[in-house]
Amino acid sequence: EVGTESAVDRGKSTKSFLMSLFEADGHHSVEGLDTFNACYGGTNALFSTTSWFQSKACNDTYGVVVCSDPAVHPDPAHISGIGASSISLLVASQSSLLLRRERTTFIKHSWDFYRP
Repeated sequence: EVGTESAVDRGKSTKSFLMSLFEADGHHSVEGLDTFNACYGGTNALFSTTSWFQSKACNDTYGVVVCSDPAVHPDPAHISGIGASSISLLVASQSSLLLRRERTTFIKHSWDFYRP
């Protein structure tokens, strides 16, 4: 599951790029997709992976959550303080990270930051 602010080439999912890493080891059946939603994209990717673990579709395998927030702007001077970051989480049913089933999500429109 991938959570990000921007697609790599704005034409296909970031997961399609990551699949080359799995396919090199013979893993072709990898569920998941991208969530594009500013800072919440990574959180939603983690929630989606957690929901998958709680479903009957999960067969005690692992989940991988990739969160990426690349800075994209036509004028490089505008991204000097923004930068870029990425993190990956390996999620398992017997994980040391405990997530409660109760959760609330609040999303609202704001022009505080936008992609050109």
